[in-house]
Amino acid sequence: MLKPSLPARILASCLLAATGCCLAAGTTTFTVGVEDYPNFLPYSSYQNGQYRGLGKDILDAFAREHGYTFHYRVFPLKRRDMLFVEGKLDFSFPDNPNWVTDLKKNAAISYVPMLPFTDGVLVRPEHVGKGLAHLKVLGVPLGFTPYPYQQLINNGALQVEEVTQYDALYQKLLTRHVDGTYMNTRIARYYWSRIRKTAKEPVVYDPALPHATGFWYLSTTRHTDVIEAFKQFLVSHRKEIDALKLQYGFRTQGE
Repeated sequence: MLKPSLPARILASCLLAATGCCLAAGTTTFTVGVEDYPNFLPYSSYQNGQYRGLGKDILDAFAREHGYTFHYRVFPLKRRDMLFVEGKLDFSFPDNPNWVTDLKKNAAISYVPMLPFTDGVLVRPEHVGKGLAHLKVLGVPLGFTPYPYQQLINNGALQVEEVTQYDALYQKLLTRHVDGTYMNTRIARYYWSRIRKTAKEPVVYDPALPHATGFWYLSTTRHTDVIEAFKQFLVSHRKEIDALKLQYGFRTQGE
């Protein structure tokens, strides 16, 4: 068999490379690594094999607009983060530039802020305003890092008790096994107002205690073009997104 000439081989290589670029550019199906927490509404929920929530609704609206398909792959938090950094997932939600920085230090990650959060301490109503001196044992969801309390923890002034689910954290606080629970305040509000439907919340956020605010981000190590399109979508479809937030009782100002 005759071998193709050098120019022919070069041309074939260029055509193959161009085809590969076109295929990559034409990708419309993506994986999104998400967390397996059952009661993270309004942000998310994974129960009975179904992933749902405000974050998914916003991403799905964006996908419909651009002809994309998002496949949500559910993992425990630490496993999800590892797979994402290893490049085995197209996107991660939620993410934040300040989370697991050691794990992500060698990764080039693009972010877009999606939903605001406040992580703070819930206490029993009679303990609001009693300050840090009241906190001896702090309940924390498994895998979370209570950054505002890290120095107290490192100094041994505050004990941490990790719990796998938010529901169990509420119970530990109500039964006085912990003095406070560090968690997302919107998730706590949604749980008591919409899931438990209590007239008065038995545990409340104490804004005087150290807390953290920021955004839950969508992130990628692969598809900066999609991230840029999503940034534009969040601006151009603000009314649609606000309507989705209203459905979930998601407050955009104040806690």
